[in-house]
Amino acid sequence: MADTGERQALAQLGEEHGWKRRVSDGHADSYTKGTVRIRVVWAGDDAVSGSTLFHHDMYESYTRELSTIRAWFKR
Repeated sequence: MADTGERQALAQLGEEHGWKRRVSDGHADSYTKGTVRIRVVWAGDDAVSGSTLFHHDMYESYTRELSTIRAWFKR
């Protein structure tokens, strides 16, 4: 994980759990799976600025913790 950076490691975890990734700009990634969407804003490749979780396009939760984002992917 340290060799590839947290951003790439999170992308790999998402892929393993069936999430589709879209890089919306140089600093943000959006992941979708069914009616659930996760948007992760990055400060470099190893630090999260913030992340939001949406169900049916309704805001549900916000975090700055990678461990919480990882848990969202495993739902």
